[in-house]
Amino acid sequence: MITVKSRHILSPACALIGLLWVGQLLALDAGQDDDIAPVPEPVVDAQLVVDEQTALEISRQIGLYQENLQALESELGPYDPSLIEILKDMGRYNFELGQFETAAAFYERALSITRISDGLYSPSQIEVLEKLISAYKSAGDWTAADDKEHLALHIETRLYEPGSQAYASAVLAFGEWKLQVVRGNLLQRSTMANMRDIEDLQYAYAVALGDGLALSENAEPMRAQTRFDLLYGKAYAEAQLADYALRSVPMGLDRPVARYISEYVCRDVVNSAGQVTQSCGTVRRENPQFREYEMQKQFYRDRIQIAVTSTQRTIEELQALVDSTPFLQTMNDGAAAARLEELRTLQANINRDYRRSVMRW
Repeated sequence: MITVKSRHILSPACALIGLLWVGQLLALDAGQDDDIAPVPEPVVDAQLVVDEQTALEISRQIGLYQENLQALESELGPYDPSLIEILKDMGRYNFELGQFETAAAFYERALSITRISDGLYSPSQIEVLEKLISAYKSAGDWTAADDKEHLALHIETRLYEPGSQAYASAVLAFGEWKLQVVRGNLLQRSTMANMRDIEDLQYAYAVALGDGLALSENAEPMRAQTRFDLLYGKAYAEAQLADYALRSVPMGLDRPVARYISEYVCRDVVNSAGQVTQSCGTVRRENPQFREYEMQKQFYRDRIQIAVTSTQRTIEELQALVDSTPFLQTMNDGAAAARLEELRTLQANINRDYRRSVMRW
C-alpha cells in the first residue's frame, strides 16, 4: 500500500526508492496487465480519526458555518471574497470527519473564488490548493489530485524565479508526487506515458536549477542541499530514461539486414532480327530495408547515448558541488558521497548493458 501525502519536499531517500521502483516498472512488458501495480487504497492519517464527542462538536460547527454561508451568499452573492474563509473552514471540518469528497468540493469553491478575486497567479491560491490536493489524495481521486498538482506547479513556477529556493522547493514537491504516480501507476497509464512524465520531470529539474540566470534582490537563493537534491533527482531521471531506451530496443534490431540483395530479373529485348525476346539474369541491388534498418539503429543509439551523456554530466556537477561545499561532505554521515557512488554504479550498469546491446545489433 502506498501512502500519498500532500506536497512534501522530496527527500533523497524517497527519490531513491521511488526511482528504483520506476526501474522495476520499466522492466515490465507494457502488455502484461497482471504485472501492473494495483491502485492503492487511500490512506487516512491516524490523526484524522476523531471520537464521537469531537465528531458531534464538528458537526455542530459545520451546521453553524452552513447557516452563515447561506446568509452571506444571499446577501453578497456566490463569488464574494468574504466566503473564502468560511469555505476553507467547511472544507477543514469535513476533512476531519473523513468526508474527503465533500471537503474537496468546498476547497474547490474556495479556490475558484480566490482565483476570481485575487487573480490567476495569486500566491493566496497555494494554501487552498494544498488543502484541495490533500483532500483528493485522501479520497483516492488520483486524476483530480494530479490535475491540481500540475496547477500548483504552474502557478508556483510563475510566482518564483528559476534558481530560487521557492522555485526549487515547488519542483521537488511536484517531483515526489510524480514518482509516486509512476511507482504505483496511480493513473493506470501505459509505461510509455509514465516515462513521458519522467522525461518532463527531468526537464523541470533542469529549469529549477536556474544555471546561468541572475536572481532578483528579493529572491532567496537556492540552498546547497536543495541544489544537491535537484541534481540527484535529475541524474536518476536521466538514468531511468537511458534504461528505458535500452529496454525498448525492438527485438528485430539484433537481426542483421543485408545491404544488397540478388534478384532474378527478366526483361524484353529486341534482337538483331527485330524480334522481341526475354533476357533473364541475376542482378545485385541495394536492399530497401537496409536504409530503414540503419536509421532505426542510429535512432536508438542516439537516444541512449544522449541519456547516458546527460547522466554523466549531472553526476560530474554533483561531484563538483560536494567538493566545493564542505558541509555536504560531512552531513548525514557522508550520505552525499554514498548517493554519488550509487549513481555511478547505476550509470556503469547502463553503460555495460548498452555495450552488450550494441554488440548484438
